[in-house]
Amino acid sequence: MDEVIGFEDGEVASLLSSAEGMPTLDIGKRIFCNSAVNMKNIVAVGFDMDYTLAQYKPDTFESLAYDGTVEKLVTNLGYPKELLEWSFDWTYMVRGLVLDKKRGNILKMDRHKYVKVAYHGFRLMSKSEKVATYGNTFTRDAFDGPDYAHIDTLFSLAEAYLFAQLVDFKDKNPEKIS
Repeated sequence: MDEVIGFEDGEVASLLSSAEGMPTLDIGKRIFCNSAVNMKNIVAVGFDMDYTLAQYKPDTFESLAYDGTVEKLVTNLGYPKELLEWSFDWTYMVRGLVLDKKRGNILKMDRHKYVKVAYHGFRLMSKSEKVATYGNTFTRDAFDGPDYAHIDTLFSLAEAYLFAQLVDFKDKNPEKIS
């Protein structure tokens, strides 16, 4: 049998064979499958973010994340109730974006960190606005640290969309969000 990184000899065979071989395998390396799980004693559920164990319906999954976040903003943080009327377009955002949380901008950069496209909320920034804010090809920001959020997984698309909505809402209604 081929070597599997992270497993000792014989451990891989016990993964693939009957339950008799399982006691020798560290519990952290065991794989558990069940079509009906009793959630009574489950404290937390994790998601594999690369779709290797589960295939997600992005529109459903992201909509649940979006709706839950909006509800928490309104219920727990005192945001205006009109946010509850908002909806999420899961086809709008893509991975590879950077949120400039301080300025309210959404950036698409090339591999050299040159800002190719910039939006303020949902408004496309002009080239002169973009260059004035983020420099030209010779001077650029590092785009890391607490002022930036990288949208690098499918699970971050809802937060990017909500971010754009909140920026637009705050620009139009500065008195409603501090």
